[in-house]
Amino acid sequence: MIAFSHYDTSLLLQALLRTIILSVGGGLMGVAGAVILTALRLSGGKVLLPLRLLAVAYVQIIRRIPFIVTLYIVFFCTGMAGVDVSATVVAIGSIGLIAAAYLSEILHGGILTVPVEQVEAALTLDLPLWARWRYVIVPQAMSAVLPPAIGYLVLFIKDTALASQIGVVELSQAGVILSGRGLPSAQVFCAVLLLYFTISYPLTCLSRLLEKRIAVH
Repeated sequence: MIAFSHYDTSLLLQALLRTIILSVGGGLMGVAGAVILTALRLSGGKVLLPLRLLAVAYVQIIRRIPFIVTLYIVFFCTGMAGVDVSATVVAIGSIGLIAAAYLSEILHGGILTVPVEQVEAALTLDLPLWARWRYVIVPQAMSAVLPPAIGYLVLFIKDTALASQIGVVELSQAGVILSGRGLPSAQVFCAVLLLYFTISYPLTCLSRLLEKRIAVH
């Protein structure tokens, strides 16, 4: 077994940090976008009808486009528009766009699992809108939302590897670079595998913990 040099270790750690930045940045952007999209999808009235239809169309279309295609579209559109941003920012934006659609579908489905009778009971008690969401809808919807949402985010960590297609040196690309320098491929990608596991395992544990806590309640 060949020991990693200082350069090799530094490259892997930088790639690990970049993968974390892609995952966290894209995830946060996705959560924010999902909340907005879900609010529009659940809105009523004719005034918001165009935005509601646009939100529904966005979720349905984006979920059916491969991540790599979205990545290229954002990459080339920003270039043609003359927007000077780094490839990392483009990747975060692409991840956020797709994550928003998937998380919105999960959030929307979770809210719809709340029994109508309980919402009607809250209306009968004349609870204000914020109280209905805070004490009735959100607590019950979370049991259906959190486990699949966290599971999706864990899977999306692996999809950040596609960011290498636009020049982002994340974990998988760092493995390719080190392997191309003559290091044993098995050793390099075992290290990459271990680093991916280090990122995703805490989220998996969090998902299981939340499932247990939700089951108790």
